[in-house]
Amino acid sequence: MKKILIIQSRQRPEMLAAERAEYERAVNSLAHINFVTSLTTTLSWENPEELLGGYDGVIFGGSGEFDFDGGRAHDDEARMVSQEIKERVKKLVLYILKQDFPLLGICYGHQIIAEVGGVPVVNDHSQKKVGTFQVFLTDAGKMDTLFSQLPESFLAQYGHKDSASRIPENAVLLADSPLCNVAAIRYGNNIYTMQFHPELTKDDVVWKLAHSPGYLPEGVSVDSIVRSSLEASMIIPKFIERVIG
Repeated sequence: MKKILIIQSRQRPEMLAAERAEYERAVNSLAHINFVTSLTTTLSWENPEELLGGYDGVIFGGSGEFDFDGGRAHDDEARMVSQEIKERVKKLVLYILKQDFPLLGICYGHQIIAEVGGVPVVNDHSQKKVGTFQVFLTDAGKMDTLFSQLPESFLAQYGHKDSASRIPENAVLLADSPLCNVAAIRYGNNIYTMQFHPELTKDDVVWKLAHSPGYLPEGVSVDSIVRSSLEASMIIPKFIERVIG
């Protein structure tokens, strides 16, 4: 059975546990998974071959606690920790990009890969959103190994303040929308990153919003912005079957 390393970027115990449960459900019996956190300084970040030994793929998860911008001051702790994380995982990310090692970067993970690749992640208010939104495949997305079996447009769960400022030069845009210029991209043949959360269901988002102060817009009810996203939930299984497998 395939083995996947999932890298988390969270501090709050309840959010770490919730994210682990979400990935365990999404992966199900398709692969063995192990979790580590990007905040752990004692891992072999400087030795990617050692860190990835025995693994067939990597998932970089999201984070509701750290921002590359977030509209915060430059010396805000959440921004400073993000820079520390980026520097810590930089050698690993560059190795993955060079080797075209199967990777799925989700939300904050999508942003980490972009930042390491030299694309600034910024607090773009026109793209900031939380809830369920439509995603549209590009022509490249419609022909892509991972996305080609999905509808040309589908609903996905979002929850982010920051966005990649542009498409990385060495990446292919697979999906976008009027509210998300860089919804999903592919580097090489096996590296995919996306701003939305394919691991989340409607119920997950409702729970996270109840436990994440500041994400739900004032005066907005959860039921009015969150819907089911069954097609997006197919992405992680398809990543394991069609990219890793």
